[in-house]
Amino acid sequence: MATLPPTPPADQPLIITYMTLRKCIGFMGISLVPVLVLGSLLLDHPPQIRTSVSAYYFSSMRNEMEGIICGIALFLLSYHGYTRLDSRVSKGAGFFALCIAFLPTVPAGVNDDLVSKLHYYTAGAFFALLAYMSIFLFTRSDGSWTPQKKKRNKVYRVCGIIMAVSVLGIPIDGINGIYQHISFLKPTLILETFALTSFGISWLTKGEFILKDK
Repeated sequence: MATLPPTPPADQPLIITYMTLRKCIGFMGISLVPVLVLGSLLLDHPPQIRTSVSAYYFSSMRNEMEGIICGIALFLLSYHGYTRLDSRVSKGAGFFALCIAFLPTVPAGVNDDLVSKLHYYTAGAFFALLAYMSIFLFTRSDGSWTPQKKKRNKVYRVCGIIMAVSVLGIPIDGINGIYQHISFLKPTLILETFALTSFGISWLTKGEFILKDK
């Protein structure tokens, strides 16, 4: 009789799925700002770098922005993690990401309407949950702490701190006395880029695209 191939471990498909899911979330987070900025410079007339990610809703890259954010949201909503807390926090972040997409801010210079306020509040909640996941959830482990795991935990904490500091810095750079002196630097877009890049690196690390166990 022919020998049957060994049966793969029952949890192997789940591990592959979760690793892929985490990588997809990470790549989308990192790619959002470059895609919007480069696309707008190529397609908008006149070309310009907008003041924030949200401002690209009023550019030629609106559909791409909405698509990437909705993609991140759906992946987060699909992610369960290892505990109920992982699942709840991830789904909360996914919900707030959908709010960011479907509650767009108004054009630059007018940001005191209800929808714009909800947009900014949900964006803050989105990054707060992501920072919490990176610092407090990703760093946990039920198994042995390998040298790579210890390195990954450092990455998670640094990324979480950068996300938190960046989000806290956005309302500060919007203060009139401060904004008048640094507006030419596009401070909100820069801080959002730091936060999104850190978010992406954290999830790529969680998917072991970075610092994979040997």
